[in-house]
Amino acid sequence: MIILKIFNHNVVLSEEKEQEVIVMGRGLAFGKKVGEELDESAIEKRYVLSKESHELFVDIPVELLVLADKAISFAKSKLDISLKDKAFLSLADHMYGVEQRVRDGFFMKNFLMWDIKRFFPKEYEVGRYAQELLSTYLGQELPDDEAGFMALTLVNSELQQGNSNARDLTQLMEEIMTIVKYSLEIPLDEEDIYVQRFITHLKFFCERVLTDTSYREMEDNDMFDMLKCKYPIAYATTEKIAHHLKQTRDYQVSDDEQLYLTIHLSRIRKIKKS
Repeated sequence: MIILKIFNHNVVLSEEKEQEVIVMGRGLAFGKKVGEELDESAIEKRYVLSKESHELFVDIPVELLVLADKAISFAKSKLDISLKDKAFLSLADHMYGVEQRVRDGFFMKNFLMWDIKRFFPKEYEVGRYAQELLSTYLGQELPDDEAGFMALTLVNSELQQGNSNARDLTQLMEEIMTIVKYSLEIPLDEEDIYVQRFITHLKFFCERVLTDTSYREMEDNDMFDMLKCKYPIAYATTEKIAHHLKQTRDYQVSDDEQLYLTIHLSRIRKIKKS
């Protein structure tokens, strides 16, 4: 791997298989110059840059790259899903944006904070950690809103479809949770394991809605017909969700999706009523 740019002794921009890569390792670039070969045995971490992300790293201070790497390492220990390299890239860019706004004395209000904490508690925990790192670096305590924004940055990087958006996702999840709450007429405790599982399912379901990529229709409807009869209240709630999505987003909820929604809702209702 050839050195393209040296950020410091521990962080280097290199090239691998015609792709630019941020590589990190203790003393990786010590005594090295641009154009020389890297000792690959000294590489501890690498982040592949997309063509679009190259320009992002022209002005970002190396200290923020290191902070983003620390936050991503923390995220990998907390989240149940593997993070793509774009999570590091997005977080470093976001931190740089925060630094610029702090210099101008400008802070943004995060109106999704409550929902972020409810739907993405692990990502919010990582956001808090990143906020603390950045606050120390800047020498100024940042508002909790920034933890929420950084959590959304992680959520965006986790999404399977590249054109879905964490803000839209959070809003849609809140709409559906409101329907569930009032239709089932039960409190929804986010600490309950069945509610947590439903929220996890809801996250990916809402992503499919936003990207208009529904499940295929099932060939055998016997199980679905049985569930309709066995859990009428849960299914009625599913119907309300399907109607809402058709009216507001012109999305047709497939029988497969209705089946899984009904199963989750029936479990939540059963536990609450027991």
